[in-house]
Amino acid sequence: MNILFEMGPLCVLLVAFVGRRVHANTLHAVITGIVSLFFIVTAIWLFPLLFAGDFRSWIILMTNLIAVTSAWDSIWWGPEHRHINVRRYYVWWALFWASLIAIASSNNLVFSWLAIEFSSLASGAVIVEMGNRRALEAAWKYIVIASVGLFMAVIGILFVYASLRFQNLGWHTLDYTNIHAHYTSIPPLVRELATILIVCGIGTKAGLVPFHTWLPDAHSEAPSPASGLLSGVLLGLSLITIDMYIRAAPVPSSTWLSGNHLLLLFGCLSVLVGTLALLVQSDIKRLLAYSSIEQMGITAVGFGIHTSLGYDAALLQLGFHAVIKSSLFYLSGHLSIRYGSKRLKQITNIAAMYRPLGVAWAILMLALAGLPPMGLAYSEWMILLGLWQSHLWGVLVVVSLSLVLGFAALVHHLMAGLWGAQTTAAVDHVEVAEPLVRDSASFTTTPLTVTGGTHR
Repeated sequence: MNILFEMGPLCVLLVAFVGRRVHANTLHAVITGIVSLFFIVTAIWLFPLLFAGDFRSWIILMTNLIAVTSAWDSIWWGPEHRHINVRRYYVWWALFWASLIAIASSNNLVFSWLAIEFSSLASGAVIVEMGNRRALEAAWKYIVIASVGLFMAVIGILFVYASLRFQNLGWHTLDYTNIHAHYTSIPPLVRELATILIVCGIGTKAGLVPFHTWLPDAHSEAPSPASGLLSGVLLGLSLITIDMYIRAAPVPSSTWLSGNHLLLLFGCLSVLVGTLALLVQSDIKRLLAYSSIEQMGITAVGFGIHTSLGYDAALLQLGFHAVIKSSLFYLSGHLSIRYGSKRLKQITNIAAMYRPLGVAWAILMLALAGLPPMGLAYSEWMILLGLWQSHLWGVLVVVSLSLVLGFAALVHHLMAGLWGAQTTAAVDHVEVAEPLVRDSASFTTTPLTVTGGTHR
């Protein structure tokens, strides 16, 4: 079944490879049609399981839904970045999508780790396709930090495998169901150490503080359609992988560094750091990236509550965040092109200059801020209720205050963007328009500098 789920990315790869002489716009349209058709087919196929409450079907459909929106946005985004090699972009994009489906459909800890590791390479390659020095630096930083974190995680996985090796099941030893059935065979000390390593290691990919340092650069420099997949899907899937392991090999809650306590700790740190960073951001895509850190922190707290209410709230949080944040990243990319800058001080008076974009931006920013009755307001209220019922007063205070500050910061940036006055200083050598032009034959690079200006 997992192989069938990969048929969509495989078709995109084939079209990208054989479409050497196809016009870029045609290639965009064909691939978008393939991705849309694949989503419809999988939705029909998985609907009975989804209706029955199978959460894995919900995760796969959510992954494919964001992939569809990313593909549609690529049709709009591509002509705005004509220096991008479209075929190569879709090769890496398809491999990234394939890795996300693999994570979403995996029921095996080591297979999940392999898919998460592969997602680093594929998404890093997508970032490099932007063709400028900032993107190259961000991709390098992303791959190195993520690889170090995942190296920690694989050590924890080896501890688990060594403790259960007596079963002689090979790869199936690390199935989540098998781990849960025999987790008592893992010595308590080994289980605690493995939990710490796995939570910290895979938490690096989830963007949890203090392992988040790669995220603002990678998400802000990636192509906007890829930023939607990175922030909307990959971060959430990494958190789900952590939660699935914690549930499969639980550590007694009396242990100070149990999996749930670690999620609460890193969740609180992420909420605090992400919220405070929102107050001082000057880059539109970095603003959204730090918001993702905040949202992953809230989701981690939901999983860390370790109740059915907290679990359901965390899944809802991931779903609402995926749709809202991916859409905001798409819009931020188009606004950056229209204003010739990613600086918030330059992206102003949207309501008058680009009214349709301004309306969409306002609705999505208010949804991200948690304005009732939009989705995030409901899931965040459920998480706060779960904290109250579990008597986690300190975490409740931290999350509540952070949500208030985050709401104020996002509304402030929204108001300034919709109606604020644009600065008069010209934008020189703006980062969104200084690609390195590639010769597809020799792969030599020459700098191309485009000087932006102030919109009038």
